[in-house]
This record gives sequence, C-alpha cells and structure tokens, in this order.
Amino acid sequence: MNTPVRLALIGCGNQMQKNLIPFLQRTSQDYMPVVCVDPDATRATYVQTVTRAYEWKSSIDGVDVSSIDAAIIAVPPQASAELTEALVRQGVHCFVEKPAGPSTDRLRKLAAVLGDTPSNVRVQVGFNFRYAEAIRQLHALTSDVRNSPCAITIEFYSRHPSSPQWGVDTTVESWIRQNGVHAFDLARWLIPSPIARTDEHILVANDPDHFLATLTMHHTNGSLSTLRLGNQTQRFLVSVSVHAADGSVYSAPSLENVVLSRNAGMPSGMQLFGIKNLDHGWARSGFGPELEAFLTACSRGRSTGPYPTVDDALAGSVLCDKVLAGIQPLPRPACKIA
Repeated sequence: MNTPVRLALIGCGNQMQKNLIPFLQRTSQDYMPVVCVDPDATRATYVQTVTRAYEWKSSIDGVDVSSIDAAIIAVPPQASAELTEALVRQGVHCFVEKPAGPSTDRLRKLAAVLGDTPSNVRVQVGFNFRYAEAIRQLHALTSDVRNSPCAITIEFYSRHPSSPQWGVDTTVESWIRQNGVHAFDLARWLIPSPIARTDEHILVANDPDHFLATLTMHHTNGSLSTLRLGNQTQRFLVSVSVHAADGSVYSAPSLENVVLSRNAGMPSGMQLFGIKNLDHGWARSGFGPELEAFLTACSRGRSTGPYPTVDDALAGSVLCDKVLAGIQPLPRPACKIA
C-alpha cells in the first residue's frame, strides 16, 4: 500500500474551491491534506473544513515544509512562480495552475531554476484541456495524420474575464494570458513542430472589453494552426478539429464527443467517441485526470506519460507576447457631444 501524499493546498479561492477540490476528492490516489494556505482567513478555513486538513496558514512562511510532499498551487501569477521556485528548491512536488508566472521573463527564470533541480521532483502545470477525454481521444485517433503536414482549427470562447485582471491594463491581454494560453498549448501539443510565424487579426468592436480574434500559426513542417478566440459568448465553448491532407476531418465539436466529419471511405458524421453526462465532469473537464496523474507521480515516483511543464507554460507565454504585439489596442468608443 502506498503512503498517502501529504498535500499543501496553496491559494483557497475560486479555482481551488470550484475546479480542483471537487475532483481531488474523487481521485483514486491516496493523499492527506496537511495545510491550507491563504492570506484570507475565511477562504483558508473554509477549504480546511471541506478537505479536513490539519491546519491553515496565512503564508507559506508558516508552513513546515518537512511535513508535506507536494503542493497544489492556485494563486495569481505574480506569486505563482515565487512559490513554485521556493518549494521546488526544498524538494516539494508542485502542481501549479497556469500561467505559472506573470511574464515570459519570469517563466524563463523559473525554467532555468527547474533545470538545476533533481529530476524526481515533479512540476506540472495545470493545462487541464490536455487531459479532457474527448481531446485526448482526438489526439490518439489522429496520431498518424499529425505525423504529416496537416491543419488544425481550435475555437476557444469564454465570457470571463470581461475586465482587466492580474495587474494588466486591458481585458484583451487578461483574457489571452488567462484563457488564450490554453488554446496555444493545445495547438503546440497537437502540432509540436516549431512555429515559423504567426498572423493575428482582431475584429474591432464598440466595446473594448469584448473581442473576437483569429490567430494563424505557420509551422516549420508545413502544418497550419488556426485559432479563433474571444469573450463575446455567454458561456464557455471549445472545439478542436484536425484536417488531414487526404481531406479527412476529425473533430471534437465539444468536450463530449469526437466525430469523423469527412472521409471518402466512411459515413459522414460517424461518432468515434462519446461521453455520458453521468461522469460528473471528471472526463470532460480534465481537472480530475490531471490531478490523478500528478498524485500518481508523487506517490509512485514515476510519470504517467508526457505532462505539461513550465517549459510548455513558457512557450505559451511567448505566443501570448507575439499575439499581443500583433494586435492593435481596441479603440474606446468615441464620446458623443450633445
């Protein structure tokens, strides 16, 4: 029997409460919540009660690091890299929510630090859509297709954030660094070939806090990634398609299924994979499988296959920089003079 992984839960806000703890509590791996960390006592004590952790602390400085094996970090990016770096230096495994740092330069520094740490210390970044079952099935079904030049299309829409967050000046930058980076990560995961150039276009609207952008990435192997991103929808929407050179199209039109949209030898619209709603979101969202993979690696000292790293977060941040540099700021509506 494996010894339970002793966990610190750092950052007890919405992400921890709504997207991580519910799936952590359904994992098949043995774990023991030791301490909840948050400067807000109300949030920290609530998470302590829900998880039955032994104690709560207002800061990581008050935590006895020798009492924990791993940490789940869900804090704003300004503090994320510092916390990860401090814990990794002391041999603590870290699951850190994306983007894992406030800037490309800070992520580059963190990646350099991790390069000098023992290889048995796992640092996994929370790109949960790699673990969403429909997208993983699409990835597996198209492995041969993606060995040759192909085209992928990713549509990624969310109405949040709809105002500037994380200390940046515009909603567009907040959204791209918080949500758009997921789409960038999926594109790189599906087509790992280096990106030769990017083309960006944003549709100008009267409201500068809402946008629709198209990003085209040209890969060195001849593949093409097209991403459509925006926050003008009323709910979260994601779809991924892989277009093969022979005309076949494999699509995950949602996080529930995968279909073969077009192929000369098979019926159009043939479903290749589907999820029932009874899974309570475990397979759909990817939050459960990513935490399961993290805890498995921490308890057994072995990886469960390739996983998102700080290097992936760094590559995503570089793409964020390129896209933001290529997008002109949205104009504020002109003031009407009576």
